Amino acid sequence: MAQGRPYQAYQTTSIKTSSQKQLIVMLYDGMQRFTGKAIQSIHEKDYETAHQNLNRTGKILLELLSTLREDKGGEIAANLKKIYVHCYEQIVIANLKKDIQMIKDVQIVLGNLSEGWKQMAKKDIRPQMESAPQQIRITG
Repeated sequence: MAQGRPYQAYQTTSIKTSSQKQLIVMLYDGMQRFTGKAIQSIHEKDYETAHQNLNRTGKILLELLSTLREDKGGEIAANLKKIYVHCYEQIVIANLKKDIQMIKDVQIVLGNLSEGWKQMAKKDIRPQMESAPQQIRITG
């Protein structure tokens, strides 16, 4: 079974042996990859592929939303929820309009969040409520 699909076997093993933070980083990497493919597809006027990739991005955002623990994460979780909802809404609108700039704007937000998760995963840091950023503001 793994013989015919080595990449899939590697990917499955990687997921099963990753920490929660590493899995979140993988999700962010996936969203960056999917949004990049969507932008490329829009340039090529391949709107079906763009739709599929933006839909995948939206599904990841919904997954991240569904796993937030506001009861334990407090203000950080509440702020992440606002960001995820905002990004999801932007992706849905960008998908309808095939708006590359909206996708790029979401990529910037997700890239910034991804960097934070990568640093925490690298150092195995748990987010501390006392040292967390005061508030992330979303405009637009």
